[in-house]
Amino acid sequence: MAIFRKDKKPADPSSPKGRQKPRALLAIVLFLLFILELFGSTCFFASVFGIPCAGCGSTRALSLLLQGRLSEAIRMHPLILVSLALLLALLAWAILKLVLVRKGREMPFSLPPRALNIIMFSLVALYLIVYLVRMILYFPHTEPMCFNHNSVWGRLIALIRRLLPAGR
Repeated sequence: MAIFRKDKKPADPSSPKGRQKPRALLAIVLFLLFILELFGSTCFFASVFGIPCAGCGSTRALSLLLQGRLSEAIRMHPLILVSLALLLALLAWAILKLVLVRKGREMPFSLPPRALNIIMFSLVALYLIVYLVRMILYFPHTEPMCFNHNSVWGRLIALIRRLLPAGR
């Protein structure tokens, strides 16, 4: 099963499906802003469960990287350079594809679906391994792997502790 399908055509912006994409993107942005305001974090996982997700620290790592503080950026998220390289490669590929499509030409090269699947699964495995190592070494005492006491789960635990009699 391939992750990327070549036979799909992009939705026409004037069609109802084409107009749904900007609305969906706007809804996601508004939802993340609501989560940020309510829980102090845009990470849904950390806002609900209180524990960091595999990507936690990426935004701070990018900010530190843009300030030239490479070692601190890598401490915030060890895969920030991998993430940026992947993002830039995908952006370059999308721009190249757009330019070629506008000129009426096809991409001169493409990876077979199996190779794309192997790359995607390898990246997911890499992120999960790094996440587990970070959780073992740094949770819950070192940023960005700290417990969010303002999360839904953290508030629920605090409420239960208040309701239970002391000394038990």
